[in-house]
Amino acid sequence: MIVSWIKQYILPKEVDFLSSLSQQAIIIKKIIDDLEHCFSEGKEKHCQAILEDQHQASQIRDSNMKELLNTFITPIDKESIYRVITQLDWIAISIRHFVIEAKAYDIKELDQEYHIILAQLKLQSELLAAGFQTLRKDDKQTVKSAKEVRECYDDLMDTYIHKMAKLSSSQNHKEIFIHQSLLAQIKDISKRMRMTANSLEDIIMKMY
Repeated sequence: MIVSWIKQYILPKEVDFLSSLSQQAIIIKKIIDDLEHCFSEGKEKHCQAILEDQHQASQIRDSNMKELLNTFITPIDKESIYRVITQLDWIAISIRHFVIEAKAYDIKELDQEYHIILAQLKLQSELLAAGFQTLRKDDKQTVKSAKEVRECYDDLMDTYIHKMAKLSSSQNHKEIFIHQSLLAQIKDISKRMRMTANSLEDIIMKMY
């Protein structure tokens, strides 16, 4: 009874930020899963789901930021938590921008090389979410997941470069403009997941 009273009224509030970050990573995974269905299968409902889920991701981001600002005790330094919150938020925003731009160009379905790139992006998001879920439970597995996220980025870049080289030989300037912009956004999304994986490792190092 007394211990409970002390925890409630005397001790500073503790927030499970690592679980909150995992929740944010899981919603990113869902958004990218919908991204693949949207443009690999041309399913409009998945395109709409991306916009709805990005709004949810934004709410989670705002909630995490509010908790971070109002919490005295954190499992690691606040800067590390802030970095991951903003990186995951930027991934969600970038995916939303990609969808809006693709729709503005009236693109409903992308070609096979894009399918490969989107599948690589999806794998990255799955590994990133898995890394956050094993945090504190199996840190070696978390480090392995982070490493595999970086490897996926390298694989995606190989496909990206091949696609860009092929695009450069096109005589259709409109096609070059559109796909150069879309591919650059995908590259940025993948890069930010790699950066988040690095931040995930940084969290592990600071926990010990």
